[in-house]
Amino acid sequence: MESLRKAVIADELAEAAAEQDSNNQRVVAFAPTPQDARLCAKILTENDVSVCCCETIDSFAETLLKGAGIALIAQEHLTDDAIAQLKIALDQQPTWSEVPILVLLQAGDPGSKQLKRILSLEHVTLINRPLRIAVFINTVQAKLRDRLRQFEVRDLLLEKDRTQTQLRREARRLDMAVQAGGMAPWEWSKTHVYWSDAFRRLHGFGKDVQPSESAMFASIVEEERDEIARQWSEAIEQNVAFRSEFRINHPKHGERWLVAVGEPIKSKSGKTLRYTGLQWDITERKTSEMELRQSHETFQRLITENPQGLYVVDADFCVRYVSAGARSVFVNVDPLIGRPFDEAMNTIWPKSFADEAIRHFRHTLDTGEPYVAPPLVEQRADTSETEAYDWSIERIVLPDNRYGVVCHFYNNTRRQQSVDLLRESERYFREIADASPAMLWVTDKNHMCTFLSKNWYDTTGQTQEEGMGLGWTNATHPDDHERVGQEFLGAAEAREPFSSEYRLQRADGSYRWAVDVGRPRFDSEGAFVGYTGYVIDVDDRKAFEQSLEQAKVVAENANRSRGEFLANMSHEIRTPMAAILGHADILKDHLKDPDNIQVVETIRRNGNFLLNIINDILDLSKIDSGKMQLETERVRPDGLLAEVRSLMDVRASEKHLPLKIEFDGPIPDLIETDAVRLRQILLNLVGNAIKFTDSGEVKILVSYEGPDGQDYDKAGLDLAKSPSRKASNCRLIFEIVDTGIGIKPEDQSSLFEPFVQADSTSTRSFGGTGLGLAICRRLAHALGGDVSVESTYGRGSKFTLVIEAVSSGRLVEPNLLIDVSAEKIKEDIQLSANILVVDDRRDIRYLAQHFIEKAGGTVITATNGREAIDVVCGESRSDVDLIVMDMQMPVMDGYEAAAELRRLGCELPIVALTANAMKSDRDECLAAGCTDYTTKPLDSQKLIAMIDRLTRS
Repeated sequence: MESLRKAVIADELAEAAAEQDSNNQRVVAFAPTPQDARLCAKILTENDVSVCCCETIDSFAETLLKGAGIALIAQEHLTDDAIAQLKIALDQQPTWSEVPILVLLQAGDPGSKQLKRILSLEHVTLINRPLRIAVFINTVQAKLRDRLRQFEVRDLLLEKDRTQTQLRREARRLDMAVQAGGMAPWEWSKTHVYWSDAFRRLHGFGKDVQPSESAMFASIVEEERDEIARQWSEAIEQNVAFRSEFRINHPKHGERWLVAVGEPIKSKSGKTLRYTGLQWDITERKTSEMELRQSHETFQRLITENPQGLYVVDADFCVRYVSAGARSVFVNVDPLIGRPFDEAMNTIWPKSFADEAIRHFRHTLDTGEPYVAPPLVEQRADTSETEAYDWSIERIVLPDNRYGVVCHFYNNTRRQQSVDLLRESERYFREIADASPAMLWVTDKNHMCTFLSKNWYDTTGQTQEEGMGLGWTNATHPDDHERVGQEFLGAAEAREPFSSEYRLQRADGSYRWAVDVGRPRFDSEGAFVGYTGYVIDVDDRKAFEQSLEQAKVVAENANRSRGEFLANMSHEIRTPMAAILGHADILKDHLKDPDNIQVVETIRRNGNFLLNIINDILDLSKIDSGKMQLETERVRPDGLLAEVRSLMDVRASEKHLPLKIEFDGPIPDLIETDAVRLRQILLNLVGNAIKFTDSGEVKILVSYEGPDGQDYDKAGLDLAKSPSRKASNCRLIFEIVDTGIGIKPEDQSSLFEPFVQADSTSTRSFGGTGLGLAICRRLAHALGGDVSVESTYGRGSKFTLVIEAVSSGRLVEPNLLIDVSAEKIKEDIQLSANILVVDDRRDIRYLAQHFIEKAGGTVITATNGREAIDVVCGESRSDVDLIVMDMQMPVMDGYEAAAELRRLGCELPIVALTANAMKSDRDECLAAGCTDYTTKPLDSQKLIAMIDRLTRS
């Protein structure tokens, strides 16, 4: 204990303890994969455990040096270099610090060689995978409690030294106060009260406060006032000295502890004339006493609750503290605490041993020299049982600032009994080995086989003469023979465990896979004497692993085919849809009759409806496959809501429904999120509310929750005076409330599942695929939030969208009058460029040509990539300013054509035109050499604006 105290004090002088304290309850983790790291962090955080996940062994070791409660690492990261690096990091820990290490073992047998490498690290706990969450959390929390006890012991010793130092300082201060006249004199009589200036300063009385008994008692804290007044009255009545400690409320310094002493001044006749005395401040002493008492209680609790064998003998040579583990040894000594140590020892041990132990205790108490006893095997005097112990003692300073002796002991009686049992069990070893289903073997220090169990001979067909020495190696497959030999000799040279898999020849000549595991043997002096091991058949496991690998290949092929099918479906549907919608736009420009225009609008509306279905399916597929990527940008929340209202007002007005947006308070002026996906969720939820509401209203309620959880809609902020807040995470809450048909309770649980609607009546009455809400919830999860529903059937519904975002920190009053049209593409763009349109479908070429020529441009067309190259780079080349090219065409597709044009030195802008809508398709187009990207169906305004921007630049 004394060595631990010195180590702790040394660490305090090095100012390292403060850094450790902030991290002594966190888990520093290096999980198998990033996905496992996120899952691990989530599990631990949900159980109120702080966690820091590392991605490399370097950062893992570096983080351990900064401080950790537990080190958590996966087995696959523990290479030889990693273990060596961790040992260096652990050696740099403070001497009192023992960081627990949890190793997540891989599924299956980790192998004795690997286990020995792992266990070469100290304080290792092995955890099997797959994890059982409850067991894992209990293990982590138990290790954190153990880790906390280390810090408590350190803090206890530090606090004790600090308290003792503080007490010495307080004593010096009191001496100096007395010598310098720092006491506060006072006098009292029935007719006169005197306060010195020091007395006034002590109580904080100004010159305007007249000395009086009532003023004095008024400064005492209320709960002690009556008791002090009673003690003062009794002292006056009995004409005796007065002394009391109490607290006052100082006007400047708050609550302070004072001590007051007074002596009666008597006349010659013995009559008390007055009282005179002193008062002084003892706040620091009181604080030190309280800290010392708390330190003593903590010290006592750490000792008495310790399950290990530990007890303390004080300077009076009496038993002072006894741990829970030691009480069972002194069970027949009652009472134990306070009992003279020699009586306790003579009660349970023979006199010869008790006297020798007492002598060592006295020597350590007097000199401070620690003592480590040789192994003890003695018959107890109180039970006549023979017990064995390892024990040691050292001197410590107790909370009363006196020396004591602490004894640490370990009961190894069972170990001693095990030695006796081992000798007896050696007789049965061969019988057990022969009965074992595993094939057991033993080698000597020269690696010659000296024992093979009966199962080996039965399996391989070898005789005992054939198997001894190196003959057993002849049963391995010729192709595995050299490899297995190198693995065994490599482990043997390092004296390490090993594990090897090879094909073993059976008695009938066939081969089956087997695993061979061995562990080195050492004698009592640590000298290497050979290996012991076993061989087991794992042929069935090998076959299962091969089937798993085949299943994985099949699954990957199926997933790839699914992606190709979605891409082809997108192209095959979007391309004719582009022609339908584009020609509908052209036809509308040529019609005057309202009925005909209405027919065209019906075509456009249903075409867009089909397009939305395709977009929903593709979105759902991207989310499920993990290909959905968020594009974070800075956006005004009120501007985005103004745009949503602008887009949905027409649909709401068609049903004569008011569409309202209300804010519960100020909101951030800017947030960082994926505005496109947030707009998509809001449009879907608002669209559903309008669709299923025939009367009443649709309302959007918006509220903001800051990083500290404060609900600013009720904070009463003065926006004109509100300072800018630092950028941080926040939560935006959107509640879409309608007065529509509502949702039955039994349908609400499945509402967010793909292709599910409340009932078939909704599908017939309102249309839809049932994909929208499923996509909304999954997009909300991607944005760090969620979508939930509350509904009363027949009265309406409320869908709540919550997202996490990074705010600018500045709160503003929402403004829904933002001109969202300012960001729309201008319709009056005039082109003066020659455009090459390349597409294998005539109707698409016609549409693109119509849009471009309507904007003033000139169009040249081609039907495939080869023709496009001829137009741009051939002998009869044409004057072209920009190329609009489809990506999927016969003869030569757009990807090949774009790459070939760039190879030939063509620097013209190339706009990729494709029916595929995934972000990976855009990246593929740009990688092929295209300048920009647009999808089918053609958006005339977007296409013209893109052409104008690229030709101008």
